[in-house]
Amino acid sequence: MISLSEFTIKKTEEKDDSAVFEIGPLPTGYGHTLGNTLKRVLTSSIPGAAITAVKINGVQHEYSTLSGISDDILNVLLSLKNVVFLTKTEEPVTLNLKSQGAKKGVVEVKASDIEKNSDIEVVNKDYVITKITDEKTKLDMEIRVERGVGYRLPDENVRAEIGMLPVDAIFSPVKLVRIEVVPTRVGQQTDLDQLNLFVKTNGSLTPSDALNIASNILDEMAANFVKETKDMISGKVITTLPTESTEEEVTEEEDTEASPILVADLNLSTRLTNALLRAGFDDLRKLEGFTEEEAANIRGMGEKSLEELFKVLKKNGINLI
Repeated sequence: MISLSEFTIKKTEEKDDSAVFEIGPLPTGYGHTLGNTLKRVLTSSIPGAAITAVKINGVQHEYSTLSGISDDILNVLLSLKNVVFLTKTEEPVTLNLKSQGAKKGVVEVKASDIEKNSDIEVVNKDYVITKITDEKTKLDMEIRVERGVGYRLPDENVRAEIGMLPVDAIFSPVKLVRIEVVPTRVGQQTDLDQLNLFVKTNGSLTPSDALNIASNILDEMAANFVKETKDMISGKVITTLPTESTEEEVTEEEDTEASPILVADLNLSTRLTNALLRAGFDDLRKLEGFTEEEAANIRGMGEKSLEELFKVLKKNGINLI
């Protein structure tokens, strides 16, 4: 079998915020092993920045409207989530956005209207957040940007500040990872794998940088795994073998976990049930191993449905990553 340390990585395609990497040659089966591992790390563990709270002058809650603004407040908040930030600090940063209508007609409120800050850079400056249709209308808002990993539900505690609206945040700068395993050969050995890895980001970092961060995460994890294994073998870590009763309990637990949890039998809300079934998740266990971001991106999944989903997953012992 070919050594696991003989593969190389080549960047074969690169366009804007996407790239394709060829990784190989790999022993048979390791294309999928490495591909799935990289996909999980890339989509769930790369840090990024996102809006977590917004305060708009004259607005008390997200289900209201503001005269002279083309979108209702809820849609403005949803639109703000598409603004891409690059942060240089670990601390939350509050930015201001101010815009005003004009006599000439409709004014587009763009991401570039967000005030400049030495710690935060707006990546997609031309992105249109909303439009002002009345020359007398003034849009004045505060935007809180934080650095994080994965997905975070809205922090309802921020409502303690009058007018502050919580926003759920997807911090991951990696938007899509696609893997393809194809056969390759080295000399007379033909049963080898090549992993083709497609990575697309939101533009706040390059696909190459994302892959580099993912590889460092895996390296750190592997190094700790080696250390802990050596400690266990040397006797620094005390291990206990299960008794017969423990083994029986484990077997019973595994049998329980193996049984399907049918969505149709869970008495969930109609919206959540429809969203899961339309996406092909008739069994709740099919979500095992998914990232919180992937769950949030299920078509038809709103904030309340997502909160309900997290609760029912936790209740049934199903873990997202």
